Amino acid sequence: MQDINDKVLKCLTTLNLSINECKIISINCEGAGEVNDAGVYIFLNGNDVLYVGEANNIARRVGKEHCKARIGASEGVAKFLVYLLDKICARRSEWVNYGVVNREKYIVEEVLMPVITKLTILVITCPQLKDPSPRHKLEKCLMEELKPILQT
Repeated sequence: MQDINDKVLKCLTTLNLSINECKIISINCEGAGEVNDAGVYIFLNGNDVLYVGEANNIARRVGKEHCKARIGASEGVAKFLVYLLDKICARRSEWVNYGVVNREKYIVEEVLMPVITKLTILVITCPQLKDPSPRHKLEKCLMEELKPILQT
């Protein structure tokens, strides 16, 4: 985790974002709905960086889209779906006889959400990240530094 924090600080410094004004918090899906700020977020499974994203409202994007596993609401959920495809296929016998709507419901509730809700989410917020330009630059820097599994 220290390596990840070091790379976050490196990107903040490189982009001249004031470390004193920024907050770096570690949450999970339960806390995601409380972060009503613009920022960048990192999904982690232990020390494995899975996904880096940005949003003008973390609570909406992470709390209501990613953590609720809303397929089609965000690129991140689609990436998690592909990441877990082997688990979905291994459990085929459990959902194969369902109609399309119930298959999706099953996959979301029984495969996606149990994984996503157990992940750690590192959230970086700063007053400057309300502006999309520095937010996108920070996201890009973190993607280059951390090489998230779902985006490489």
